Amino acid sequence: KAKQLAEVRRKAEEARKKAQEAAKKKKEEEEAAKKAKEEGKSEEKAEEKKEQKEEDQKDDKKEEDASMDDDEKKEEKKDEPVEEEEEEEKEPPKVELTDEEKNTWFAPRTAPDMKDRDVAESFANFTVPSADEGFDEVKFAWAKDSDAKAYLRNKVLEKKKVTRVENLKPSPWFKEKVAEWKKLFGEWQKKLEEFKASPAQKAKAAKKKDDDKEDAAAGDLFAVENVSDVGAGVPLYKDFEFGDWALLQLRFELYMLQAAFKKDVNDPDRPGIPESHFTFYFSRYFSKQLVPKNFGVTSLAELTKMVKDTAVWEDGILGTPVVVDAADDLPYLVKLAEQHRRERQRRIDAGDETARLKVTPQALVTPAPA
Repeated sequence: KAKQLAEVRRKAEEARKKAQEAAKKKKEEEEAAKKAKEEGKSEEKAEEKKEQKEEDQKDDKKEEDASMDDDEKKEEKKDEPVEEEEEEEKEPPKVELTDEEKNTWFAPRTAPDMKDRDVAESFANFTVPSADEGFDEVKFAWAKDSDAKAYLRNKVLEKKKVTRVENLKPSPWFKEKVAEWKKLFGEWQKKLEEFKASPAQKAKAAKKKDDDKEDAAAGDLFAVENVSDVGAGVPLYKDFEFGDWALLQLRFELYMLQAAFKKDVNDPDRPGIPESHFTFYFSRYFSKQLVPKNFGVTSLAELTKMVKDTAVWEDGILGTPVVVDAADDLPYLVKLAEQHRRERQRRIDAGDETARLKVTPQALVTPAPA
């Protein structure tokens, strides 16, 4: 058994050696083939380089020939007589100013000399310097003194049209009128409540008198001396409803706003409140905002038309067609409101539903001056 085992081992060793030799031979053959392949590529590459070199030499030859031709041409051109070009005299460009530039006397500034608010509060007092102010001499280099004064005057007027009076405050007179109005307004509403709750009113309602006959009996409502008693204790505003009170309040506010503005500003160059500044001044005087949609309309113009007997816009300025001094005759506004109510009622009776008021509770807010 030992001999057999040794024989097996010997054969296995011989087989292993043969396998190693075969693998080594195969590897050598692969390396030889790879080397031969690389040598073949090197030869091809060398051939390509040789061909490229020949091509480059041909191109260099062509460029050299072309360069020689150019040099010869340049030499020939040098020998030719050169004609001197006469330079044409060019006129300088003409500069023309626009009309706007001609009227511009001062260079535009990127940074203002004064803040806008400071200018708004003081520009109305701007004047041209004069010797009366203590100057030794005042020279007008660009224009005559009269032209300079006219220029400044026009500038001030233009600025007044677009500038708000920032420091404007309601005067004591205005506050007194508002207090008087609130007192009367409350008394009128209380009087109406008492009238409607009285037996006399119930009896009158039972009789169902025709409105036209009642109006005729009342006569000219503007001739009424006491709006709380046109006769037999009947108030002129006996048929007022919520919307009528709201429009009465609106009449007072718009009338007093334009009247107080003129009185407080006291400037003939500012005839009234521009529409663009209305919200600012209304808030300044009444400490609230006037909202057109609370009256069933969408714009200030439409709202003003609802009380056109008291307030109108003329050339963009708030004014009034009222010819009496309503500030000293506040009941006059009640007469205007009643006249409007009667006209509106006649339209409704005739079938015009657009005459009905669409006033919300937010419309009736009593003024509270600052």
